[in-house]
Order: sequence, then structure tokens, then C-alpha cells
Amino acid sequence: MYYYIVDPQSLNQRQFERIQSQLYSCLSEFRINGETSRVTSLRTVQQLVDHALGRGVKTLVAVGGDDTLHDVINALKGREAIIGFIPLEETEAGQVLGIKDVESGCKIIAGRRIMQLDLGLVNHPPRVDERTRVEAGSAFLTRLSFGLHLPEINLNFRHIRQLFALPTFEVKFATNEYAASLKVIGGQIVNSRGDYKSKPLASPTDGILDVLLLPKLSRFSMLKYRKQIANGFYDLIPGSSLLHLSKLEISSPEGLPLRIGSQIVAKTPATIEIAPKALKIIVGKDRMF
Repeated sequence: MYYYIVDPQSLNQRQFERIQSQLYSCLSEFRINGETSRVTSLRTVQQLVDHALGRGVKTLVAVGGDDTLHDVINALKGREAIIGFIPLEETEAGQVLGIKDVESGCKIIAGRRIMQLDLGLVNHPPRVDERTRVEAGSAFLTRLSFGLHLPEINLNFRHIRQLFALPTFEVKFATNEYAASLKVIGGQIVNSRGDYKSKPLASPTDGILDVLLLPKLSRFSMLKYRKQIANGFYDLIPGSSLLHLSKLEISSPEGLPLRIGSQIVAKTPATIEIAPKALKIIVGKDRMF
């Protein structure tokens, strides 16, 4: 049985009704009908996942954006289920999985090609924040970012000053082999990512995290590589650092936000590690690994 968790996100009512109609038509065409529930302020992803698993559902399909997919993955909390993804528009996770839109997503769900992929883990096993009494621990399929917040970077030349004003901070980290520190303006911890007209950097099947650290650049370099900065492709920028590892502990600066997509999931100090083959997910033939 399929259980579809639909998250309209920033779509207005008219846009959502149009896409919902397309979704229902495709589900019927590919004969993958199931129960459909919409995320609202009163029905969270966590509640919908709990409800579905309590009824014995074996396949959960996230319908929305990358944040929706990561919310569904994290709502599993170690329970057994197969995950599907139908993006409402082109997304990074969709690129990684070979899924472009609603129609291709439904076709791929019907094909049911299942793979076991790695997950990046932040502060696992979950720990309790003594100040808020909230469990802190998240998993990610794509990448974790810190420092520079990508959506805030405007590529318009009239607003290019924001690139020049990016603050530099010293990040201190340790791996299983060594400890180090580096002054940067941003970083990415990559499990998988979409392509940028180049060979993909990371594969969610190799049991490795790729860590990208971007130092302060000259104004000329910031202008020249502004697109790569905005998209988080620091490996294409001369002077950036690239590490391959299975576990990373960031000790400072304290309180540095760690983001999965647009969501802040933790703050430093934090431990990030790889969980090999931790996710069963339906993929397309055009996947990037």
C-alpha cells in the first residue's frame, strides 16, 4: 500500500489545486493509487508518518520539495519503510534520484526500483538539549551546510556587496585521524548533490562524506565564482579545501547553525557521520550515482 504525504509548501491554492489534479491523474494512470494526506499546521509530517506506519503501510511517498523528503526520512526514527519521492518542481534530491517532476515521479514509483543509500547523520544517536528538552538529531540524503546560507546570496550585480561582506570565522574540527582549524566563510558536508555541468562530487553509495570548506576570497574571485558560491559548489573554486571522511566533529565556533536545505537542524558543537545503506528508497534510471 502506498501512502502519499503531500506538502504544498509555498504554493498558493490555485497552484496546488492544479498540481494535485495532475498528481491524482498520474497515480491513476500508473496504477499506484493509495491514501493521500496533506501536511497542514494541524497535521505534521511526523504525525502522518506515525499514522501510516501504525496502519501497516510499507511505502511512504513524500510529495513536495527536498525539505519534505528529509522530514519524512527523519520521521521514520529507525522504523522500517520504503521511501518514494515525487517533487512538485525540480529539486536537488530529485536530480540525485533521477526524478524531475510529478509525472516522472509517478512513473518511477510504479517501476519500483529500490536501492539502499547512505545517510548523513547529525548528532546521532539523538541527544536531548537540556535547555529546550528537545531531541536533537537529523539525517540527510543530500548535504549539510554551515556559515554562508546559500538562498541569501543574490547574483544580481546591484546586490553583489553581500558577497564582499560575508564574515570569516574559524572552524575547528576533528576526524578519527586528526584535528585542524581553518578560517572560512562557509562549508558543505556532502552525501550527494545535484550536478553543475561537471562530474558529480559525491555518491550516496560510497560510505563517505565529502567536506568542502570555502576560505575568504578576493573580490575578483568572488565575482568570478559567484555562481559556484551561490550553488555551494566550492570544489570548483581554487583555494577551497576538500576532505573525504566518515565522521567529523565540529567543536567551534559554538552555536554555528547547521542546515539541511532551508531548515536549521542543529548547532555546533556537533558530530556528523555516515550511515551506510541506511535508507531504502525508490530511484530512477537517470539517477546520478
